[in-house]
Amino acid sequence: MSNNINPSQRIIDDQTAAQLKARFDSEMLRSVELLMFKGVGNEEYSKWTEQLLAELSALSDKISHEIYDVTLEPSLIEEYAISRTPTILIDPKVGYKIRYTGAPAGYEAWAFVETLILVSRDDSGLTERVREILKEAKNYGKEAHVMIFVTPTCPYCPHQVLLANKFAIELRGIVEADCVEAYENPELANTFGVSAVPHNVITIREDGDEVPKDISVGVQPDEKYAMDLIKALRE
Repeated sequence: MSNNINPSQRIIDDQTAAQLKARFDSEMLRSVELLMFKGVGNEEYSKWTEQLLAELSALSDKISHEIYDVTLEPSLIEEYAISRTPTILIDPKVGYKIRYTGAPAGYEAWAFVETLILVSRDDSGLTERVREILKEAKNYGKEAHVMIFVTPTCPYCPHQVLLANKFAIELRGIVEADCVEAYENPELANTFGVSAVPHNVITIREDGDEVPKDISVGVQPDEKYAMDLIKALRE
């Protein structure tokens, strides 16, 4: 896929399209629905994202997408907690909380595709050790919001994003994974002091507020990050 944001050109070339179609046909087990929201700034990135979803949907009957302009349907802002666009939600109607705040461009396209396949299988793909660590999350009655700030040119970011997405698959409804494109969302990046990526923030939702519990920079080992998440929930 191209790393450049240019909505006037095809994003997925023929060779990549053939490879993706083969993977979707052989690895996806059920249909996955993508909801994309636009209308609150970043119009160029929204156009690019809309085209990307259209091209992916054309490659498999197991991928569908809907596009919503929140200026025309403002009730969706509260319903889906949309504060920035473009925003993509992956299969929210079956309970997954996997969000892309910004276009999944550049290196991030890889993690996005891998996430679609895992969601279609309802399987996080985590090791048994990591699954065992995460079981404790169900004991606390809290929800975690895991934000990974990224940039399209960072080759390490997709690995951390995919790990967060795997946590959201394993702990459906308990963990929300949010891949935040820092360049498209500078105010949010500044709020959390992002100066290098991947920049990882774990917040815990308590009494309607989000309380930051853990901030780290760089790719985190799977087991360590699972333990960081449990510690944040436990505190």
